[in-house]
Amino acid sequence: MQLSRSILPALVVCGLLSLSQAAHAGNKKVFVDSTPEGAQVELNGSITCTTPCTINFPSAFFGKKHTAFGKYLDEPVIIRLTKEGFVPKDAHLVTGPHHWSSLNGQNHFNYYYFSDDHFNVSLTPVQTFVEQGAPVAAAEELPIEQIVYDSLPAIVQIHAGQFSGSGFFITSAGLVATNAHVVEGQPSVTVITPDGKPLSSNSIYVDHDRDLALIKVDAHDVPFLALSPALPMQGAEVIAIGTPGINDVAGVGLLPNSVSKGIVSGIRTFSEDTIANAPGRAGTWIQMDTTINHGNSGGPLINRAGLVVGINTLGFAGTGTPGINFALSAKELAGIVHERLGITLGPKADSTRHSDQAATGKISILSTPDGADIEIDGVFLGNTPSDLSVEAGKRVIRITKKGYQPYERTLQVQPNGSQRISAELDPVTTP
Repeated sequence: MQLSRSILPALVVCGLLSLSQAAHAGNKKVFVDSTPEGAQVELNGSITCTTPCTINFPSAFFGKKHTAFGKYLDEPVIIRLTKEGFVPKDAHLVTGPHHWSSLNGQNHFNYYYFSDDHFNVSLTPVQTFVEQGAPVAAAEELPIEQIVYDSLPAIVQIHAGQFSGSGFFITSAGLVATNAHVVEGQPSVTVITPDGKPLSSNSIYVDHDRDLALIKVDAHDVPFLALSPALPMQGAEVIAIGTPGINDVAGVGLLPNSVSKGIVSGIRTFSEDTIANAPGRAGTWIQMDTTINHGNSGGPLINRAGLVVGINTLGFAGTGTPGINFALSAKELAGIVHERLGITLGPKADSTRHSDQAATGKISILSTPDGADIEIDGVFLGNTPSDLSVEAGKRVIRITKKGYQPYERTLQVQPNGSQRISAELDPVTTP
């Protein structure tokens, strides 16, 4: 069985090797904080502390290695921060892998190391991670050509490190659905829109149990696909759209927006007890003979009404059993989005969209240096430079970056106006 992505990654396990053996060399504290504070820090599957807090690591794991003597870290260290009302977020604490080799070439190994001992992770509130809204349901039995034409503006490519996959917008506010294995272990990803525009994001929610990931990008009023409220019938025609194939040197899929057609072979519901017979995850899955290949992962499976019925996830290509492929059902996607993010996705228009409720103004926020965190009224909204649509009225803008003094000002956002803030951040001076 193969996961349908461009390149399958090696399994990444958060862990420290030889911690007990290296303890004699002494420990060094790593300070972990979050915005806001009070987030639980999980390391190796266990809750370690609550921010702000410190975690001890062997001193040998700090700084580059120059000799073969002493212990070293041969796996990445990734912590997960969780707080009620905020989207969980992973943070990579080390750099690597780096390669060390002796002068005679007889000794060599790859290792990771801590280059910093202070980390501050900004958490995204659930209510700003997504914006409700869904298009009006499409008519039944549309021509396939029309379904493809209408769907392509909402389908994206996703580049996560050396891997790539597919995805699609599920809200007009820039929320993308894809597979968890497409973005696995990556602190940030790049979403390539249909017009070729790259959008970077580190706002990623991952549900490993269903192999589902949600990515929030800085985009507004984008075309998006509606979800079918019902599972497809066995024998129904379905269409898969995505970017299969290998990657070229620029990291762009060779076969973007490829379309394949098939039928629903069956609806399979797997539990943890039957996971050995499942396509790799629990939940409700659509088995189909629609052709999908590496790179199709995360793309939509669409019915003849133009509604998404599933997320193309994996197939048995290369195992001698062609024509057996699986898509996570849209029912699972809608359930997770509702449970974890508190919004309802479906085929009907939502009359309570935020953009229809209040007038907004545009703010262009820059800083020197760039890459600073932007908070408006205490809510993290991204990093500088950014163009943001903000509800009109008096707003408190705060810009922060590690090693620099925070910048804060109150701004009267004008309805339908365009304003600009350029913050010169002063370095923190040590007395």
